[in-house]
Amino acid sequence: MQEDDIKKNIEKCSRCALCLQNCPIYQIKKDENNTARGLVCKLSGYEKKVLSKKEISKDLKVCLNCSKCEENCPSKVNTTMVFAYKNAKFNPSKISQRIFLLVKLLPIKILYLFNIFKKNQREKSINSNVAYFKGCIAKAQHKNTYLDKIFYTPDFLCCGLPYLTAGDIKNYEKAKKRNIDLIKKSSKVVFDCASCKKAVMEYIELDENEKSKLLFISDFLPKKPELKENSKYKNKTIIFHKPCHMNKNDFKKIEAFLSSIDGINYKKSDSSDLCCGFGGSYFLYHPIIATKIVLKKAASIKKSKPDLILTTCPSCTIGLRFGQIISFNFKKTLELRDFIDKELII
Repeated sequence: MQEDDIKKNIEKCSRCALCLQNCPIYQIKKDENNTARGLVCKLSGYEKKVLSKKEISKDLKVCLNCSKCEENCPSKVNTTMVFAYKNAKFNPSKISQRIFLLVKLLPIKILYLFNIFKKNQREKSINSNVAYFKGCIAKAQHKNTYLDKIFYTPDFLCCGLPYLTAGDIKNYEKAKKRNIDLIKKSSKVVFDCASCKKAVMEYIELDENEKSKLLFISDFLPKKPELKENSKYKNKTIIFHKPCHMNKNDFKKIEAFLSSIDGINYKKSDSSDLCCGFGGSYFLYHPIIATKIVLKKAASIKKSKPDLILTTCPSCTIGLRFGQIISFNFKKTLELRDFIDKELII
């Protein structure tokens, strides 16, 4: 995002404050300095040379980059990218975030090491027209699900979101360039992680025709889903957590899909779009704020009394599992792709 684009977005903001009620950080801190309106006002002051960089950079670091303000903005201000780019400029990373990401993924790689030795019994049925964007955590888990079998999996790099939010523009641009090249060679690209899709949709180098290639798992759900006879979730209550970066249309499709499965009790949760609080690296930098958001989400889940929690973001899966542990609820959390793979007849 160029400086001119940032200025245009700042000018679009009407200061209506509709973003406040949806901001997970504001709900915890009650400090408008960390909200979209507060940050836009401060950035406007910086452009007018009324405020210094030091007076803004600290508050930019607190932003969760969850996009909830953007989703509910009547002026369609691209707050997510404005704050991410400004934070990267004001607080550039001092170390390569590519190395840091590898270190963060190492425990997951070790935990799921046994997956390497598992024999996959599925017959290969590659659809060479559709590419599967397999995210960093999915790769670290050494998993092969039905998505790997029906789509081909080119060597996409990280979507770039962890690099950008941490201020590593160099690695963000490198990942973006590689991914754009692969997208242009594909007829369609399917994502099973809401955050990855959102991040790639923000690549300004992609035109509208190329962005129309980017589809979500919600567009490739099995028709007439049937629960396996031996499924452990037969007659059980299931809820779905909507990741912050998932758009409403994809969410509606997934809800309709889950509601159509005979043999399970899909319960629409009133708090399905409450933030899980994990936010990838956010939990490492702001553990107190993140834990408070996690506990709030865990309390809302407890009211729904589910037997299983589903979502479509690996980072959310980790956050939800952590929330279940510290709230002593101990309900299973799975990614939607894994639930389909293990519990449904495809």
